[in-house]
Amino acid sequence: MCNRYLIKAKLEEVAQRYNARLIAELDGAGEFLPRAMAPGLFIDDEDERLLGPMQFAFCPPGCPSPSDPKRALNNARIESAGKWPWKDAFRTTRCVLPMTEFREPCYWGETAGSEVYFSRADADLLHAAGIYRVWSSPDGKTRLVTMSLLMRPASDYIMDRGHHRQPLFIDEHGVDQWIRPGRIETDAGVALLRSIAAEPEFTHTHARDMAASWTKRRTAKLRERDQQLAALDSAPAVGF
Repeated sequence: MCNRYLIKAKLEEVAQRYNARLIAELDGAGEFLPRAMAPGLFIDDEDERLLGPMQFAFCPPGCPSPSDPKRALNNARIESAGKWPWKDAFRTTRCVLPMTEFREPCYWGETAGSEVYFSRADADLLHAAGIYRVWSSPDGKTRLVTMSLLMRPASDYIMDRGHHRQPLFIDEHGVDQWIRPGRIETDAGVALLRSIAAEPEFTHTHARDMAASWTKRRTAKLRERDQQLAALDSAPAVGF
Protein backbone atom coordinates (compact mmCIF):
# COMPACT_ATOMS: atom_id res chain seq x y z
CA MET A 1 0.00 0.00 0.00
CA CYS A 2 1.00 3.61 -0.48
CA ASN A 3 -0.44 5.77 2.29
CA ARG A 4 1.99 8.63 2.19
CA TYR A 5 3.64 10.64 -0.55
CA LEU A 6 5.27 14.01 -1.10
CA ILE A 7 5.51 16.75 -3.66
CA LYS A 8 8.72 18.73 -3.27
CA ALA A 9 7.96 21.17 -6.04
CA LYS A 10 5.95 24.35 -6.42
CA LEU A 11 2.46 23.50 -7.59
CA GLU A 12 2.54 26.45 -9.98
CA GLU A 13 5.51 24.82 -11.70
CA VAL A 14 3.81 21.42 -11.72
CA ALA A 15 0.69 22.94 -13.31
CA GLN A 16 2.80 24.73 -15.89
CA ARG A 17 4.58 21.51 -16.75
CA TYR A 18 1.23 19.82 -17.36
CA ASN A 19 -0.11 22.87 -19.22
CA ALA A 20 -2.94 22.93 -16.69
CA ARG A 21 -4.78 25.59 -14.72
CA LEU A 22 -4.07 25.42 -10.99
CA ILE A 23 -7.23 25.61 -8.90
CA ALA A 24 -6.76 28.07 -6.04
CA GLU A 25 -8.15 25.86 -3.25
CA LEU A 26 -4.91 23.89 -3.11
CA ASP A 27 -2.76 24.86 -0.14
CA GLY A 28 0.53 24.00 -1.79
CA ALA A 29 3.12 21.29 -2.00
CA GLY A 30 3.73 19.00 0.94
CA GLU A 31 3.16 15.52 2.32
CA PHE A 32 -0.15 13.79 1.71
CA LEU A 33 -1.77 11.12 3.88
CA PRO A 34 -5.16 9.40 3.50
CA ARG A 35 -8.08 11.87 3.41
CA ALA A 36 -5.77 14.82 2.76
CA MET A 37 -6.57 17.09 -0.17
CA ALA A 38 -3.90 16.43 -2.79
CA PRO A 39 -3.39 17.80 -6.31
CA GLY A 40 -4.74 15.70 -9.15
CA LEU A 41 -4.55 16.32 -12.88
CA PHE A 42 -7.74 15.77 -14.89
CA ILE A 43 -9.77 17.18 -17.77
CA ASP A 44 -13.15 18.69 -16.87
CA ASP A 45 -16.46 18.69 -18.74
CA GLU A 46 -15.40 21.80 -20.67
CA ASP A 47 -12.26 20.05 -21.90
CA GLU A 48 -10.02 22.17 -19.69
CA ARG A 49 -6.97 20.60 -18.10
CA LEU A 50 -6.95 21.27 -14.35
CA LEU A 51 -4.66 20.59 -11.42
CA GLY A 52 -7.13 20.60 -8.58
CA PRO A 53 -7.77 19.29 -5.07
CA MET A 54 -8.80 15.67 -4.66
CA GLN A 55 -9.39 13.82 -1.41
CA PHE A 56 -6.81 11.05 -1.06
CA ALA A 57 -9.56 8.56 -0.21
CA PHE A 58 -11.97 7.27 -2.84
CA CYS A 59 -15.71 7.48 -2.09
CA PRO A 60 -17.50 4.59 -3.82
CA PRO A 61 -21.14 4.79 -4.93
CA GLY A 62 -23.49 4.85 -1.95
CA CYS A 63 -21.03 6.57 0.39
CA PRO A 64 -23.07 8.79 2.77
CA SER A 65 -20.11 11.10 3.42
CA PRO A 66 -16.49 11.59 2.28
CA SER A 67 -15.30 10.12 5.59
CA ASP A 68 -16.95 6.77 4.81
CA PRO A 69 -15.91 4.03 4.71
CA LYS A 70 -13.95 4.23 7.95
CA ARG A 71 -10.93 2.72 6.24
CA ALA A 72 -9.78 5.08 3.50
CA LEU A 73 -9.88 3.55 0.01
CA ASN A 74 -6.75 5.07 -1.43
CA ASN A 75 -5.02 2.11 -3.12
CA ALA A 76 -6.72 0.41 -6.09
CA ARG A 77 -4.94 -2.76 -7.17
CA ILE A 78 -4.54 -2.88 -10.95
CA GLU A 79 -5.51 -6.55 -10.77
CA SER A 80 -8.91 -5.44 -9.41
CA ALA A 81 -9.53 -2.54 -11.80
CA GLY A 82 -12.58 -4.27 -13.25
CA LYS A 83 -14.20 -4.90 -9.87
CA TRP A 84 -16.29 -2.87 -7.43
CA PRO A 85 -15.67 -0.18 -6.22
CA TRP A 86 -13.10 0.79 -8.85
CA LYS A 87 -14.55 -0.38 -12.15
CA ASP A 88 -16.71 2.59 -13.15
CA ALA A 89 -14.04 5.18 -12.31
CA PHE A 90 -11.36 3.16 -14.10
CA ARG A 91 -13.51 3.13 -17.23
CA THR A 92 -14.62 6.76 -17.17
CA THR A 93 -12.80 9.14 -14.79
CA ARG A 94 -9.03 8.88 -14.79
CA CYS A 95 -6.41 11.23 -13.37
CA VAL A 96 -2.71 11.61 -12.73
CA LEU A 97 -1.31 12.22 -9.25
CA PRO A 98 2.06 14.00 -9.34
CA MET A 99 4.61 13.20 -6.64
CA THR A 100 8.32 13.35 -6.02
CA GLU A 101 8.57 10.68 -3.29
CA PHE A 102 6.43 7.95 -1.80
CA ARG A 103 6.92 6.27 1.56
CA GLU A 104 6.72 2.55 2.31
CA PRO A 105 7.46 0.21 5.24
CA CYS A 106 10.12 -2.41 4.46
CA TYR A 107 10.02 -5.99 5.73
CA TRP A 108 13.03 -7.70 4.14
CA GLY A 109 16.34 -6.82 2.54
CA GLU A 110 18.81 -4.18 3.66
CA THR A 111 16.06 -1.77 4.73
CA ALA A 112 14.02 -4.26 6.80
CA GLY A 113 12.52 -2.68 9.90
CA SER A 114 12.44 0.83 8.50
CA GLU A 115 10.23 3.13 6.48
CA VAL A 116 11.87 4.69 3.46
CA TYR A 117 11.10 7.32 0.85
CA PHE A 118 11.46 6.16 -2.74
CA SER A 119 12.13 8.74 -5.44
CA ARG A 120 13.54 8.98 -8.93
CA ALA A 121 17.32 8.86 -9.05
CA ASP A 122 17.26 12.06 -11.13
CA ALA A 123 14.86 13.73 -8.63
CA ASP A 124 12.33 14.43 -11.39
CA LEU A 125 8.56 14.31 -11.01
CA LEU A 126 6.73 10.97 -10.89
CA HIS A 127 3.37 10.69 -12.68
CA ALA A 128 1.14 8.20 -10.86
CA ALA A 129 -1.96 6.86 -12.61
CA GLY A 130 -5.12 7.34 -10.60
CA ILE A 131 -8.89 7.20 -10.75
CA TYR A 132 -11.42 9.59 -9.25
CA ARG A 133 -15.09 9.96 -8.44
CA VAL A 134 -17.10 13.05 -7.52
CA TRP A 135 -19.02 12.61 -4.28
CA SER A 136 -22.22 14.65 -3.92
CA SER A 137 -24.19 15.27 -0.74
CA PRO A 138 -27.81 14.04 -0.68
CA ASP A 139 -29.07 17.62 -1.10
CA GLY A 140 -26.69 18.22 -4.00
CA LYS A 141 -25.16 21.29 -2.34
CA THR A 142 -21.73 19.81 -1.64
CA ARG A 143 -19.41 18.12 -4.09
CA LEU A 144 -15.98 16.66 -3.46
CA VAL A 145 -13.57 15.03 -5.87
CA THR A 146 -12.17 11.84 -4.33
CA MET A 147 -9.39 9.70 -5.75
CA SER A 148 -7.24 6.62 -5.40
CA LEU A 149 -3.81 5.66 -6.64
CA LEU A 150 -3.55 2.66 -8.92
CA MET A 151 -1.14 0.11 -7.46
CA ARG A 152 0.95 -2.54 -9.23
CA PRO A 153 3.44 -5.24 -8.24
CA ALA A 154 6.68 -3.60 -7.18
CA SER A 155 9.61 -3.12 -9.52
CA ASP A 156 12.81 -4.99 -8.72
CA TYR A 157 14.38 -2.07 -6.86
CA ILE A 158 11.47 -1.67 -4.46
CA MET A 159 10.88 -5.41 -4.11
CA ASP A 160 14.53 -5.96 -3.19
CA ARG A 161 14.17 -3.35 -0.44
CA GLY A 162 11.30 -4.92 1.35
CA HIS A 163 7.99 -3.88 -0.20
CA HIS A 164 5.94 -5.77 -2.79
CA ARG A 165 3.61 -3.03 -4.13
CA GLN A 166 4.08 0.45 -5.59
CA PRO A 167 2.10 3.15 -7.40
CA LEU A 168 1.68 2.61 -11.13
CA PHE A 169 3.76 5.32 -12.77
CA ILE A 170 3.36 6.37 -16.39
CA ASP A 171 5.62 8.19 -18.82
CA GLU A 172 4.97 11.90 -19.16
CA HIS A 173 4.15 11.46 -22.86
CA GLY A 174 1.34 9.09 -21.83
CA VAL A 175 -0.41 11.50 -19.47
CA ASP A 176 -2.77 12.82 -22.16
CA GLN A 177 -3.82 9.34 -23.18
CA TRP A 178 -4.61 8.35 -19.61
CA ILE A 179 -6.64 11.40 -18.52
CA ARG A 180 -8.46 11.87 -21.82
CA PRO A 181 -12.24 11.88 -21.14
CA GLY A 182 -14.32 9.06 -22.52
CA ARG A 183 -15.24 5.52 -21.68
CA ILE A 184 -12.63 2.81 -22.06
CA GLU A 185 -13.24 -0.82 -21.17
CA THR A 186 -11.16 -2.44 -18.45
CA ASP A 187 -9.01 -4.65 -20.67
CA ALA A 188 -8.28 -1.73 -23.00
CA GLY A 189 -7.42 0.48 -20.04
CA VAL A 190 -4.99 -2.08 -18.65
CA ALA A 191 -3.43 -2.46 -22.10
CA LEU A 192 -3.08 1.33 -22.35
CA LEU A 193 -1.37 1.49 -18.98
CA ARG A 194 1.01 -1.26 -19.97
CA SER A 195 1.95 0.67 -23.11
CA ILE A 196 2.69 3.91 -21.22
CA ALA A 197 3.98 2.49 -17.92
CA ALA A 198 7.23 4.01 -16.68
CA GLU A 199 10.07 2.11 -15.04
CA PRO A 200 12.18 4.94 -13.61
CA GLU A 201 15.48 4.36 -11.88
CA PHE A 202 14.80 4.71 -8.16
CA THR A 203 16.79 5.69 -5.12
CA HIS A 204 15.72 5.76 -1.48
CA THR A 205 16.29 7.59 1.79
CA HIS A 206 15.63 6.48 5.35
CA ALA A 207 12.50 8.01 6.92
CA ARG A 208 12.42 6.30 10.32
CA ASP A 209 12.89 3.00 12.12
CA MET A 210 9.65 1.14 12.73
CA ALA A 211 8.57 0.15 16.23
CA ALA A 212 9.83 -3.25 17.36
CA SER A 213 6.38 -4.74 16.71
CA TRP A 214 7.12 -4.68 12.95
CA THR A 215 8.54 -8.20 13.32
CA LYS A 216 5.03 -9.47 14.17
CA ARG A 217 3.84 -8.35 10.74
CA ARG A 218 6.83 -9.69 8.83
CA THR A 219 5.56 -13.25 8.31
CA ALA A 220 2.29 -12.00 6.82
CA LYS A 221 4.13 -9.56 4.56
CA LEU A 222 6.48 -12.28 3.32
CA ARG A 223 3.45 -14.46 2.59
CA GLU A 224 1.83 -11.66 0.58
CA ARG A 225 5.07 -11.17 -1.34
CA ASP A 226 5.37 -14.87 -2.15
CA GLN A 227 1.71 -15.13 -3.19
CA GLN A 228 2.20 -12.20 -5.55
CA LEU A 229 5.35 -13.71 -7.05
CA ALA A 230 3.50 -16.99 -7.60
CA ALA A 231 0.64 -15.14 -9.29
CA LEU A 232 3.08 -13.35 -11.57
CA ASP A 233 4.65 -16.67 -12.53
CA SER A 234 1.28 -18.14 -13.52
CA ALA A 235 -0.30 -14.99 -14.99
CA PRO A 236 2.40 -12.43 -15.77
CA ALA A 237 -0.13 -10.07 -17.37
CA VAL A 238 -0.93 -8.65 -13.91
CA GLY A 239 2.58 -7.18 -13.72
CA PHE A 240 3.95 -4.21 -15.60
